[in-house]
Amino acid sequence: MIDFLSTYLVYIKTFFKSRAEYKTSFVLGMASNFYCYFITYMSYWVLTSGVNTVEGWDFSDLSILYGLSLITYSISGTLIWYSAYSLEDLIISGQLDIMLLRPQGLIRQMIFRRFGDTFLGQILVTVIFLCAAFAQRTERLSLPMVFYLVLAIVGGIFLQTGSMILFGSFSFWTMKSGALIDLLFYDLRGMTNYPLALYPRALRIFLTFVLPWAFINYYPTLLITGKNITVYETVLGMIAPFVGVLWFLLGMAVFRTGLKRYTGAGG
Repeated sequence: MIDFLSTYLVYIKTFFKSRAEYKTSFVLGMASNFYCYFITYMSYWVLTSGVNTVEGWDFSDLSILYGLSLITYSISGTLIWYSAYSLEDLIISGQLDIMLLRPQGLIRQMIFRRFGDTFLGQILVTVIFLCAAFAQRTERLSLPMVFYLVLAIVGGIFLQTGSMILFGSFSFWTMKSGALIDLLFYDLRGMTNYPLALYPRALRIFLTFVLPWAFINYYPTLLITGKNITVYETVLGMIAPFVGVLWFLLGMAVFRTGLKRYTGAGG
């Protein structure tokens, strides 16, 4: 693991050196991502400025809710998104066969295939609004809650990364999984950018126990903001980091299962 991390740091350094050759493209890519997600935050501000709160959630609450989802997604994206989302292309083009001939593990090769520099703009805008949201709150985070916040982010990263690997693995069976990823990962996960109390009970259960997107941001935000009014919500918030790890292990298991049945680009 230490050798992998040291090699990865060298890879990132080399990657940015190559990107520095096209500074304008790099800066514009970051700026466009920053702008897109800045506008999303502004939409929350416009929404809450007109009605003060949404189901009792003000702008700072919604910023934390959305921020936990976006920062965990962005960090995961820098690692694996480009390879996981395009796994179908690797299979169809035969590039996966070449990767399997190399001595390095496939997941590690996928991480090294492309550093997700376009996600850096998302990370920057999220950090800005998260810091502003916590600064606006009258109650400061206690030390145990800060520790929980770190665990929640780490768990969210595991959950997001596991999801990218899991849904990308569907390509081993369907060959074309892009539309399915858009529906299950982007569209349904995006619903947790708003309080689950807005949705019917059946949908809340689905986003908790079927596709556990609510563990990325909703239940942790309930604990952090003190909105956990039931024992049920408190327990779900406490186990959120562990759910992320379990979901990652599930994604890896599905990936290995799909890889075992893979017989090559011409199979």
